[in-house]
Amino acid sequence: MLRALKKIIVVHGQAFTACRSGIAAIEFALIGPVLLVLLFGVIEGSDALSRSRQVSLAVNTLADLVSQENELLISDAGDLFDGIEQIAAPNGGVVSIKLVSVIKDSHGNNVVHWSRDNAGNVPYVPGAPYTKLSTSTLIDEGASVIVGEVDYKYTSRLSRLVMPAIKFHRT
Repeated sequence: MLRALKKIIVVHGQAFTACRSGIAAIEFALIGPVLLVLLFGVIEGSDALSRSRQVSLAVNTLADLVSQENELLISDAGDLFDGIEQIAAPNGGVVSIKLVSVIKDSHGNNVVHWSRDNAGNVPYVPGAPYTKLSTSTLIDEGASVIVGEVDYKYTSRLSRLVMPAIKFHRT
């Protein structure tokens, strides 16, 4: 099978170089740039899609790991953030990670119980309304919901000069 493919490529390659009328060269000059743009577009698109999936995996892993613990120490959160950064951006890059515990207050509103980010700060004030949940009926009385937020700025490796950075945000 491989020999037959090689023979076909050699025969057509010789026919292409033997053609002296110029039609094949003109056709290639017209189609070649389009094919190159399509090739690099597919490469860039698949790389961006892969990075988007990594960010989604990172935020899901963060919320899953934290929700399995009875208590979370600040030192444990730092280790957890380091691991999540490796999932979201294995080749480096700036990743912003926020971890939020949301509870229901006495009026039935979603409020922040505690929060941490990967810089060691408190991104949301305890008791402040948390409006990023789609519905307030998710939280039972006396329970909390762990919400992870990951932001990653994707810059293309091939077309940095042509395309601006894409910001991925997953909650």
